[in-house]
Amino acid sequence: MSIPGMPGNKSRSAGFTLVELSIVLFVLGLILWIVAPRLAGIGESRREAAFRSFSANSEAAFDGALFEKKEWRLLIDPRAASYRFISPGGNPEPSPALDFGSGVTVTGITVEGYARSMDAVTEIRYMPGGRMPDTLIHLRDASREGDPTDWTLHVDPTNGSVEVLEGNISKNAA
Repeated sequence: MSIPGMPGNKSRSAGFTLVELSIVLFVLGLILWIVAPRLAGIGESRREAAFRSFSANSEAAFDGALFEKKEWRLLIDPRAASYRFISPGGNPEPSPALDFGSGVTVTGITVEGYARSMDAVTEIRYMPGGRMPDTLIHLRDASREGDPTDWTLHVDPTNGSVEVLEGNISKNAA
């Protein structure tokens, strides 16, 4: 006769041990740690992803100019609604141009208060020591149905960060 809970009883209760549960939770946490950042961008519009990429590239160029004491250049092509950062003494092959998102057009570029031509590529220099001009890039997003939305990217000359402003904002308002 077998009495439950007696030392001689070899029957094992159904369930998991604390060690087994800990291992499963650790593996699930590890999977979430790896996958969650990749899932964060799902549902993000191409425009938002392009603005985020532009901002990160601008800050990297500013930091390179500030700390490496070398000039970086930003080339904006209004006709193609694209941009490219050129690193100093880097690859002789130019980097591929990146766009501001499908359906997004450049409607204006203002550098130090002066409007630039929409027929030519505009060059913005990130000078050694971290100097650069105050820059506004005006964009129109017609990718959504309904009325197109206007956006302004303000490149801060003090740190190279990019502020995304809804609307067509002038320098005085930025």
